[in-house]
Amino acid sequence: MTVEVLPPDVRDEWEASWYRERLDDPALLDQAVVVVVGGSRHMVVPRGGRRRGGALSVGDVAVIWLLRDALAGLEGFPDVRVRWATHPDSCHAIEWGDPVPNTDDDRVRGRYFGYSDRAIVAYAEEMASREQ
Repeated sequence: MTVEVLPPDVRDEWEASWYRERLDDPALLDQAVVVVVGGSRHMVVPRGGRRRGGALSVGDVAVIWLLRDALAGLEGFPDVRVRWATHPDSCHAIEWGDPVPNTDDDRVRGRYFGYSDRAIVAYAEEMASREQ
């Protein structure tokens, strides 16, 4: 299986625009990369500014090792590691940076991932409206 690390391009614009609308520091997208594994594109945003780390869910065990190896050593992606799923209904993940907070508090997790206060509030309100 081939692995490439590339800058984002027009094929990644939907995902880039999603991050652009939510990140406290959208300039982090200037250092984002796309890891292409077997033709599948995985956009990853580095740690920086308010963003203390990141994570990418991956269902395929072979792909998870390829992604980990591709990110290891890249600037902005310190301490790249695999987090194995603890439940059959969840995916494994690649993580980098500080450990992901072990909490269900969306505000704490949003700050960890470097989202703006506006984006965090909007997400919390959306989740609250779904629970009603």
